Amino acid sequence: MPASLGRRRFLTQAGMALAAVETIDHFSPCCALAADAATAEKDLFELKKVGDGVYAAIAAPRFKTNCNAAVILTNDGVIVVDSHSKPSAAAALQREIQSVTKLPVRKIINTHFHWDHTQGNQAYTQVNPKVEIIASERTRANLASADAGVGGYGYVEKQLAAVPKEIEKLKEDVVRAKDAEQKKRLEANLQQAQAYYEELKNIKPPLPTRTLTKSVTLKEGGREIQILLLGRAHTDGDVFIYLPKEKVLASGDALIDWMPFLNDGYPEDWVKTLDALERYDFARVVPGHGDVVPKEQLTFFRGYLSDLIAAVKGAAKDGASLDEMKKTLADRLAPKYEQRMSKHPVGQYRERVGTNIEMVYRKVVQKA
Repeated sequence: MPASLGRRRFLTQAGMALAAVETIDHFSPCCALAADAATAEKDLFELKKVGDGVYAAIAAPRFKTNCNAAVILTNDGVIVVDSHSKPSAAAALQREIQSVTKLPVRKIINTHFHWDHTQGNQAYTQVNPKVEIIASERTRANLASADAGVGGYGYVEKQLAAVPKEIEKLKEDVVRAKDAEQKKRLEANLQQAQAYYEELKNIKPPLPTRTLTKSVTLKEGGREIQILLLGRAHTDGDVFIYLPKEKVLASGDALIDWMPFLNDGYPEDWVKTLDALERYDFARVVPGHGDVVPKEQLTFFRGYLSDLIAAVKGAAKDGASLDEMKKTLADRLAPKYEQRMSKHPVGQYRERVGTNIEMVYRKVVQKA
């Protein structure tokens, strides 16, 4: 079991992410809690040691959620994989890193372009303007795009338009709250949403300064780090960070400990990419969301995608409509996947399975 280091206490509003999607039509359900869901009140991250000089920064549940990060120490600096949903969360992790090393952060690696993994980039460049930001070429293009999906400059603008509506909805929900406990949860989430909106006004994530079109190996201060481009998966630009000596993998959202988000994904390619990833010798995974998992999680996660695709294809061949699929396929797959896909407050099976069915239908069946 990884050792858990001491946590830092922070205000509830520090380190959040996307709004409750039920109230904002064009926001994706990538990383949302229900509007009155309880969230952790004390800590943004729990730093867990997963290898010699390698840590997983596991994000605490938040109404405005953060991604996990991998923290890799080298002899001359620190490499951080993914930068969370906003600069204050990234700054909080930088302070947490100081509990294990006084060396500066020299490199950031963005596993993909989604907002909850990249909007904290500027916190690192503010501390060290020379910090190198590494990503795939497609991730950089998506970050610079006006409408690539749930990330990049265009998505910041969409959030600026949408979050005030969310705030007003939360205020209404507070007034209508039925009991003191529900009101307390809603008030905390309102505070988080307001803090996030104020910070969002000044978010302009720096673009990657180094881009990749194929896998590369870095030799960093006595450590070998492989950045793997294995194909499309969660996005069209996913990278995996692999440490062969330590047998640790940081996977972004292409391999996570909850239900996948398919809206910007490529379902059939995703399965093939995980096939390619399986050939590497790693024992522990720092996923984009959820807890540290063993390599066996790859088999389970890929199985869900494969079974989902097969079920949707089969139902379509039998003439079922999309609405009929949503009613039947969720229950059909549940015995195998629901329990393990519902371990955390966000990304649970029943929250996302209907959307996943629809995405496979549109991306696989209709496309064909």
